[in-house]
Amino acid sequence: MQTVLLTGAARGIGYKIAEILVNKYNLILIDKNEIELENSATQLRHKNNMAQIQSYVCDVGSVKQVAQLHKNLLENNFMPHILINNAGYGGPFQNLCDISYEQWDLVMNTNLKSIFNFAKICLPSMQQAEWGRIINIASIQGLIGAKLSSTYIASKHGVIGYTKAIAAEYGQYSITCNAICPGYVDTAMGVQEDEIPNHFKNVITRTPLKQIGQPYDIAKLVEFLISDAAKFINGSIITIDGGLMADIGLT
Repeated sequence: MQTVLLTGAARGIGYKIAEILVNKYNLILIDKNEIELENSATQLRHKNNMAQIQSYVCDVGSVKQVAQLHKNLLENNFMPHILINNAGYGGPFQNLCDISYEQWDLVMNTNLKSIFNFAKICLPSMQQAEWGRIINIASIQGLIGAKLSSTYIASKHGVIGYTKAIAAEYGQYSITCNAICPGYVDTAMGVQEDEIPNHFKNVITRTPLKQIGQPYDIAKLVEFLISDAAKFINGSIITIDGGLMADIGLT
């Protein structure tokens, strides 16, 4: 049974990915919220007590913590065949000049540096095996600009560029790397009505399908992209947004 390493696994899209994959794969669950992570791991073990499920508390943007995680995985002989970089942080809605250096670093470390951190520890074993899958969860805001989210947008543009670079460099080893760009999804980081008045109504109005996505929608796309059916998909940036990016909204 192949092993999947999944970051941001404790809730939302990450948990739904784990829930869908637990019947087919062993799981390495990563999150920095210890209580939520352990609760999620326990629920998943109840769903499939045959799967190997390991959970690790880790700040994905920390080189030191990811290096320690790598050491633990090597000691347990449990390196992943598949890497799903799902951990993300939006940061506050602020004008560019109001964003602190600390907030810039937190968003960039969580969303972009984390992909470097985990690619660096996972790619050597994938290359040795001459097989691997990497899925990076980006955002439609990695494809466009928007007000009050400049750091998040910059980080997700970086995720898309980095996805293509990994695909180009490691495709020769039968390692594919693709990015998924969700639109608005029903999670804590989705439509933040408490931060922007009438945000939910505006999103629904602008989205051709007149609904927001569910974590299940993203998780099923992940399941497909790591399967053999998607073995020739490499370096692709796939939107899943109800058609939001198909309509610029001028009429």
